[in-house]
Amino acid sequence: MFAKFKNWLKHHQEAGQLIFEQQTKLINGRQFTIRRARFTDISSIIRIEELIYGTAPWNANAFQIELERDHDRLYLVTVYDGQVVGYAGCSFNWYEHESHITNIGVSPAYQDQGIGANLIQILKTYAGNHGYPRMTLEVRIHNLRARKLYERLGFHQTNIKSHYYIDNREDAVEMEVKLQSRGENT
Repeated sequence: MFAKFKNWLKHHQEAGQLIFEQQTKLINGRQFTIRRARFTDISSIIRIEELIYGTAPWNANAFQIELERDHDRLYLVTVYDGQVVGYAGCSFNWYEHESHITNIGVSPAYQDQGIGANLIQILKTYAGNHGYPRMTLEVRIHNLRARKLYERLGFHQTNIKSHYYIDNREDAVEMEVKLQSRGENT
């Protein structure tokens, strides 16, 4: 047990900011920039959540705390014409060897264009290339559209979490995908 703790501590003492290099992607004939989220993006992320859900599930403080944890969190934004149109966050648990999509959202005007799928694919590749063998996420049980997207991206259902969501006590479907590391055939 002590050896595991020493390994965990050593990893976290050596770990710095997760590195992500900005990318440019052509999606449906339009050029988008995918980059690490900044503190100045928080208001745009919350606005996207409000457009999707009516009320943002996470407040600015929650996102600030997540962005500050840059050693085990990676939040990306998709930018088009200077405007944040999508975002996704991922946590990396070295001790459990798991990556986890914490949240994702795409502005309604930009949905169904591959932006969300692109963000998830980038995070899957990043996690696999950094030695994480699996990625998990939760999705509302009635959000069939998102569940179908995740299934297309290789995720499968592993569990139901009863009354998971605080706002309406809706169940969550827990999903997982096995990841390939760098050098494996995809």
